Amino acid sequence: MNTISTILGEISTVCANINDKEYNHLVEIFQSNNRFFFSGEGRSGLIAKAIAMRLMHSGKTVFVIGETTTPAIEKSDVLIVVSGSGKTPNTLNILESASKVEALIFLITTNRDVLELYSGLLVHAATKYRLPGEPDTIQPLGNQFDQAAHLVLDAAIIDSFNNGQSNDTMKSKHSNLE
Repeated sequence: MNTISTILGEISTVCANINDKEYNHLVEIFQSNNRFFFSGEGRSGLIAKAIAMRLMHSGKTVFVIGETTTPAIEKSDVLIVVSGSGKTPNTLNILESASKVEALIFLITTNRDVLELYSGLLVHAATKYRLPGEPDTIQPLGNQFDQAAHLVLDAAIIDSFNNGQSNDTMKSKHSNLE
């Protein structure tokens, strides 16, 4: 139980340092009626998929980059990218492609330099690189970033519910082919 308490403390500290303005911008984006596209590589990609599913449950039109049924992104669409490093080659290609069609881009990352190029939210968490200035963690690899990104994105979806979403409403959109 000591490990769980330590991890909860780490995540609490990371989430407490999220910038309110960046977070509120994400909430506003989730309130829009645009189509949403999600991307991420590795475990960040799994977080992106989990959040895409949650947003779909709230009634939004959602796609995951790389799936065979994902259409072309357009100017009126939103691209949400989860990337701890913010510099994965495939992620950079996707960001560039979305920029070319002038889609709205929102990046969740630990990389302050990439956020100078794109709108987004800085998560001050440890990554697998253990760069100077990253917070300490007992967790391996990018666990701290992945956990914080998931919590922040899920909370932003909940905060975006200006239409009285309920568990029953969201459950009605949950898969019934299980």
